[in-house]
Amino acid sequence: MQRQILALLDELRQRFNTAIVFITHDLGVIAEIADRVIVMYGGRVMEQADVHTLFADYRHPYTEGLLRSVPRPDVTSHGALATIAGNPPDLAHLPAGCPFAPRCVYREPRCDTQMPDLLDVGPDHWRACHHVGALGNCRPWHERAARAAAARCR
Repeated sequence: MQRQILALLDELRQRFNTAIVFITHDLGVIAEIADRVIVMYGGRVMEQADVHTLFADYRHPYTEGLLRSVPRPDVTSHGALATIAGNPPDLAHLPAGCPFAPRCVYREPRCDTQMPDLLDVGPDHWRACHHVGALGNCRPWHERAARAAAARCR
């Protein structure tokens, strides 16, 4: 059913030559239908890139967490799905700093008090994060997702 709905949305997008804003936590769907991706958390933009760049070279810890939480066919179903520790923020009382800081494994002291600027980190790729080191490695999953996105564009 999901595939049929996505196909219908794509047909309508092409027929009317329009854009569609699609809001989801399902990065598998994003890999199939999106051209550009904006990852938001707590009502703020955390990362923005074209779909290929986002899966091949993500630069924000929340994007990494979303990628890790996607079910993978190469992992046995006996284990629990990976999750992002902690709870989402109360949108009525956002922290002074980065809204993802309380859940972030790369948290630094300034994350609690200073919202990072949205910085250019590559061609048409932005992120809002104080952490400058390398992130973890979700490459096996997102390489397949990037291939799915590339195949869709052929």
